[in-house]
Amino acid sequence: YEQGMDAVSRVRDFSILFDAYIKLEEGVMEAMMVMTTDDEEEEDGGGEADPQDWDILLGTETTSSNLADMELAMARAEHLTRRRPLLLNRVLLKQNPHNVGEWVNRAQLYQKQDHVTLACAALEEGLKKVHARKAINGTPAQIVLDLAKLYSVDKARDLFDRICNDMEYVFRDADDLSQCWTAWIELELKEEQWDNALSLARQSVAPADPKWKTGPQRKVAHALPKSLRLWDLLLDLEESLGTVATTKDSYNRALDLRVATPVHVINYASFLKDQKYFEESFAAYERGVDMFQFPAAKVLWKNYLEDFIGRYGGTKVERVRDLFARCLEGCPPDEASEFFMMNGTYEEQHGLTKRALSVYKQMCATIPKQDEKVTAYKLYIAKTTKYMGLTATRDIYQEAIQELSDEAAASLCLEFSKMEESLQELDRARAVLVYGAQMADPRRLPDYWTTWHTFEVAHGNEETFREMLRVKRSVQASFSTVNYNATGMTEETTTLTDDQAMEMLANQEGVELTAAQKKGSTQVEGFVPAAKKRPVATVDDVEERVAKLRKVTGAVEEKAPENNEEIDLDDDDEEEEEEQEEDDPNTESVQNVSMKTVPAAVFGGLEKGS
Repeated sequence: YEQGMDAVSRVRDFSILFDAYIKLEEGVMEAMMVMTTDDEEEEDGGGEADPQDWDILLGTETTSSNLADMELAMARAEHLTRRRPLLLNRVLLKQNPHNVGEWVNRAQLYQKQDHVTLACAALEEGLKKVHARKAINGTPAQIVLDLAKLYSVDKARDLFDRICNDMEYVFRDADDLSQCWTAWIELELKEEQWDNALSLARQSVAPADPKWKTGPQRKVAHALPKSLRLWDLLLDLEESLGTVATTKDSYNRALDLRVATPVHVINYASFLKDQKYFEESFAAYERGVDMFQFPAAKVLWKNYLEDFIGRYGGTKVERVRDLFARCLEGCPPDEASEFFMMNGTYEEQHGLTKRALSVYKQMCATIPKQDEKVTAYKLYIAKTTKYMGLTATRDIYQEAIQELSDEAAASLCLEFSKMEESLQELDRARAVLVYGAQMADPRRLPDYWTTWHTFEVAHGNEETFREMLRVKRSVQASFSTVNYNATGMTEETTTLTDDQAMEMLANQEGVELTAAQKKGSTQVEGFVPAAKKRPVATVDDVEERVAKLRKVTGAVEEKAPENNEEIDLDDDDEEEEEEQEEDDPNTESVQNVSMKTVPAAVFGGLEKGS
């Protein structure tokens, strides 16, 4: 069985042999137990002398020997059971000797049995048999690190020296070798050998030795000085254990090799700032922003601008403006809002108000996202109101209404109207509400119409109120062909046909449709088709139309037009009655009749003459 388990190379064959081997050991134990039981029964039997007693006295066969054999069989079975993971691991390694995970598992099995020497031997054997390019389930560096943990400090140093300096093992890439260098440096730090650790860190990123220009180690040796893992460790050790000069040299070399990251640039600039080398700190930022592009450069520009403004404030305005111009030139529009805000704030504090407003205007035109654009326009309006007054915001409102989506523009129209109302420009406020109504669906934006209703109650008259209701009906009819999702009025919409729209309107108004209308006619009985109106373009067009409407309605109130086709039936009768009264002497004439104005309370909420 032992020879068979040594020879098999498949797990299935091993399982069959091992199960048979276990059954054999169990059978031996059962036989031993039966023999021991029979001997005890014979000893408990009759008192006559047995020929075997002489054998017992001579020691040829005893019950104690049977017990010893049984214990030996049990120990052999237990040992076989404990050996099963190692035997199975050996079969797996026969199948693939490049399985790193199985070599590490073999060492761990030996450690559980307190066989440290065997564990080290297993890892050494694995390091010799595993080929770097064929390794699976792990990397060869993992074998080296586990082996160094089992060794003493001196043996671990010898191991790392053989792997890192002599390069006895050919790794597939530089990352595996960098792990070994890092473990060696951490070992020295753990032993508090600070100088050795710093020296090893510098040696790890040094240019490759000329002797590695050829051979299988050439690729790994030349790629090791660009390992990010080793540079992170070296730069940390230089700041902690090195001098200012060595630290600057290390950072500059990392930038020259282009292995530095934005975090390295920020750390280098912060280190120089702490050492009072401010201009060198800004030079480090300059190298960083030239090396990296957005979005990686975003954090560099942000820290660069903050440090520069914190250092010089308003003493070098032109230089700061140049930095902002360079930053915004290369910054994508999606990420430019933060820099526009910083630029505008700086101009407000240290520059000119006009330039600050121009920055906010450029921000509104640059940002592509609608939600950010709405915020930008509101900020622009607030800043303009603060520095230039309310009247200067009219052009901004009109531009924003044209650029934003319908809902955002309708909301902005309300703010625009409130601003005009605060200036007592009621006609302009009403014109803004009329213009914004075309973008405000009463089903989705009921607040818009509530605000307009409140405005007309406070400042309007019967005519303007009726105009508001007419506009609302027309807007509602225009939006009635759009069916919104009832679960939350989402952006997904479906367009209704003309027949469906007519049925919906008829159901809402309680009107029955005729057969012709159901076939496709869009005219409802009782309504006269309105003349087609030209679309409203801007707020100025709305104001012009409202002014014309008020002018025409005022002329109608002053003088009603004469209707030549009117039929006067009672005029002749009234003239004849007047002539009879004048001729009749018995008729008494009423004199001294005076006119009296009607009290205003009679009209109620209506204006006189309306």
